[in-house]
Amino acid sequence: MLILIRTILICVALAFASCGYVRIPTRPTVINDTGEVPAELSRFLPYGNPSGATFDIENRDNYLLVRETHISSYNNSRGTINWTAWFTTAKDLGDDRDRPRFEADRTLPNGFRRVQYYDYSGSGFDRGHIVPSADRLADERLNEQTFLMTNIVPQTKSLNQFPWQKLESYARSLARRGDTTYQIAGVYGDRGNLRGKVTIPTNCWKVIVVLTRGQTQITSSTRVIAVDMPNVDGIEDVEWQRYQTTVRDIEGRTGLNLFSQLPPEIQETIETRKMIENR
Repeated sequence: MLILIRTILICVALAFASCGYVRIPTRPTVINDTGEVPAELSRFLPYGNPSGATFDIENRDNYLLVRETHISSYNNSRGTINWTAWFTTAKDLGDDRDRPRFEADRTLPNGFRRVQYYDYSGSGFDRGHIVPSADRLADERLNEQTFLMTNIVPQTKSLNQFPWQKLESYARSLARRGDTTYQIAGVYGDRGNLRGKVTIPTNCWKVIVVLTRGQTQITSSTRVIAVDMPNVDGIEDVEWQRYQTTVRDIEGRTGLNLFSQLPPEIQETIETRKMIENR
């Protein structure tokens, strides 16, 4: 019986993969009461589950949403993610390709809010990527997944096309030189909504862990960049470095625990240290 169940689950996973999506069952038996990520998904969150997100469909505002190359906590009430985590290496990058269309995420459970691309139309806000499209240019199918609306948040043009974009580009430059970046990004705050469906965040934040060639573990000397940017107009000329902060400050503002699986002494060091990058 166990072999039969395992075979069925594998067939279902392959069926979704052939459509360009990876859909995890909503109630896998390996989920436990602590909200820990199943062992087979630990590669997405090697340093901990920041919000204790689960696959429980009753947990609508902290629902674990998994793609082939990133993992998110989806907030149904907000119509956006709480946070998303992903790795980027030089192999993920590539040349420019035709821009896919933004698409509603049809893999969300029944009854969840499915934001459409037109919910942003005429709002004055950009459809801002969390996992950047340019971080997945090497694979057309994976690049298309970055245009699902569950990877999009409302950002002002001033933020999305200027300091936020420059930070994204800087992170890719680290990958091009041979580093591996582990990134966690998200939103918080409420400055209104789009069509009563999508909450406009007051802030967008990102933490970038820079793993140099051959490094697989975070140590007390690992370079960690933390940035918290206001989602406002008029910051076109502000360098992203201006918004550098500490991991601990982001945790305090969001209620997340970004590196819960690290030893306490390493957490204390990397979360309280403010890395100042050269302009």
